[in-house]
Amino acid sequence: MIKNPVLNIGELRRIINELLEHVEDVNGPNLRLEQDYYWCIDREVIYDFTTPVSQVTLVGSLGDSWEFLSNMRDSNIKEQGPSLMLTHVAPLLRYIGEEVGR
Repeated sequence: MIKNPVLNIGELRRIINELLEHVEDVNGPNLRLEQDYYWCIDREVIYDFTTPVSQVTLVGSLGDSWEFLSNMRDSNIKEQGPSLMLTHVAPLLRYIGEEVGR
């Protein structure tokens, strides 16, 4: 495993696009969110393995994440400061992977 790798955003985009194309091929264009809520871990500790996570109290919503993202469809995404919105994409991608990949 590479320590502190450098991500090529264009390559990551290509890989994600190919993965989503595969999901559409095997699952079709839509996926119902059978679950909504999931546990979140604070940014302060999620990447810090020196701090034990004793209790997870933050809850996220797949439905809310999809609503936030789909509301950006009709606006100029670049003006909305979209980088932070990637935090809403991540749980949806994980859910898709876990649901379609089983």
